[in-house]
Amino acid sequence: MLIKEHFGDPGVMTRQFPYMKSTFLWKGDDFILTPDALANPKNKYHGLERLALQHHEAGEWRLAGEYWLIAAGWRKNMMDPADERHVEALQLALRHVEYDRALADWKKKKLSRNAMPYPSQFGLSDD
Repeated sequence: MLIKEHFGDPGVMTRQFPYMKSTFLWKGDDFILTPDALANPKNKYHGLERLALQHHEAGEWRLAGEYWLIAAGWRKNMMDPADERHVEALQLALRHVEYDRALADWKKKKLSRNAMPYPSQFGLSDD
């Protein structure tokens, strides 16, 4: 639902990330361009996580939270549940969802600065 609301369909969204485009200039001699690298489904959620961070930094917390939620859903559907790193990445994405939702709620209610949520309350780094 969120993908359709924000991007129309998944294909439209992935075309927004430069490394998903055929015109992207690949740099570095150590990178080998293969069909697998171009079609890597991880590009979808990694790119969306970067987009979510950009919106978070811009103070667009509701939108950032929704992007994190979409990325978390993709991660969950594609990850190996036995891989601890994937489980940690999924948990991190969900903590970002909670944090951005709390910030959006704080902003909407126009609460005082003292009531502002902080990353550490959600298990995130203050950096």
